[in-house]
Amino acid sequence: MATNAKILVAENDPTASHHLRKSLLCMGYQITGEARTGEEVIESIESNLPDIILMDINLGGKIDGISAVQKVQATLNTPVIYITANSDSKTFERARVTEPYAYIVKPYEIYQMQNAIEIALFNHGLKNQLKSSENRYRTIFEVSDNAMMLVDENSTITMVNKQFETLTGFSKESVENLKRWTDFFDDNECTKFEKRLHLAVNNPSAPRPHFESFLVDKKGDTKFVYTNVKKIPDSDTVIVSMNDISDLKLAEKEINLLNQELISTNEGLKQEITLRESVEKQLRYKATHDHLTGLPNRVLLFDRLKQSFAFEARHNTLIALMILDLDNFKNVNDTLGHLCGDILLKKIAEGLQKCMRQYDTVGRMGGDEFVLIINDAETIHGIITFAEKIQAVFQKPFDILGHETYVTTSIGVAVCPLHGSTIEELLKKADMAMYLAKKEGRNTFRFYSDSMDIKDSHRQNDMRTKRRLDQMQEYSLDHSLSRTGEEPVKNTLVH
Repeated sequence: MATNAKILVAENDPTASHHLRKSLLCMGYQITGEARTGEEVIESIESNLPDIILMDINLGGKIDGISAVQKVQATLNTPVIYITANSDSKTFERARVTEPYAYIVKPYEIYQMQNAIEIALFNHGLKNQLKSSENRYRTIFEVSDNAMMLVDENSTITMVNKQFETLTGFSKESVENLKRWTDFFDDNECTKFEKRLHLAVNNPSAPRPHFESFLVDKKGDTKFVYTNVKKIPDSDTVIVSMNDISDLKLAEKEINLLNQELISTNEGLKQEITLRESVEKQLRYKATHDHLTGLPNRVLLFDRLKQSFAFEARHNTLIALMILDLDNFKNVNDTLGHLCGDILLKKIAEGLQKCMRQYDTVGRMGGDEFVLIINDAETIHGIITFAEKIQAVFQKPFDILGHETYVTTSIGVAVCPLHGSTIEELLKKADMAMYLAKKEGRNTFRFYSDSMDIKDSHRQNDMRTKRRLDQMQEYSLDHSLSRTGEEPVKNTLVH
């Protein structure tokens, strides 16, 4: 049971000292020295550093054993067992202040001394381990980057670290064992904090999610802190760790504001883009459609003809180009007025559109003249049938502001590739056929034929065809799409 611990024997009675020394040596202990006075105790400890002191209270010299222990404890952490013949309460109270490991009253049995020595050495070892553990813990506590505080079961702050001082502006001396954690939070935050503390104390194994809270510092300023609460095992003490995230929150707020501004800007841009696309679409429509009837104008007709020729080249089908010119339209303008003439043109446009298939095109060249592009025709007979369908539009009267108005049309037809393989050729020959239809009585249609007698009108038709081509080329698609619009085409005749 006995250890080989080093013992200093401080005994005023030489005989008692001799017997105690002999007994201890027999037990296996080492004796570092014997002292008769308090001064000798101090001198011996400084030179030999014993593991334990057996201290007689009534020593010779200027200081007694208790005073000698007080001086020793100022520099060394050596356990003490008092040996005394005095059992009065006053002496005991003086001794108790020095925290001895035993207080043995003479006379005593040697085995009592041995038990006291072993218990003292064991408890002193545990105390040193605990102190070492506390020192390590305090070091970790102090060097942590987070502000930390220990809170006891009464909500009193028992310990804080340097980061806590920096965060709050309060010194350790003004906080430890003087302030409660509630002094640093408002009522709303305290309620939230209470729930976390209650969870940490009553359910230590529960997950410890961090939570955000507002802390009030010494200046009364509010700081945003990221907080964690954990109960120290086997105690009623809770450790609270706080990380100042005020700058992060400020940055987050600024980022949110920037995001809102960006979203607002994006919405504005989207609206502007949508508006611009709508305007561009309107401009594109105006540039390619007749303002009165909504039909494709010269520009779009020219483009559709190019597409039709490309399709015909790949599929080896027929393309019919029809030019329609209203008969005696000038009489409508003269008798009913230009407003009625415009209404009539719009109704004719509606009727022609109903005759069109999905891949055909009807457009207005200007005045009372329309152009039809019939794609993917398989036979001439089919084209004739289509021309008759167009003529049927004009068999019924048109209701113009309550007036039934009849109007007929003369139609000239040219077919690709039979009559030509270019736009210029088809336009010229369809125009010649239309002129012949007018010459032969109007209200009919004519196909172009090489046998047509065009001697008297050849020059005039050449000039008409050239004018149409010039108009169509002048307003080519690429050029017109960049324009802001064009003037409405009035229903004036082009003859």
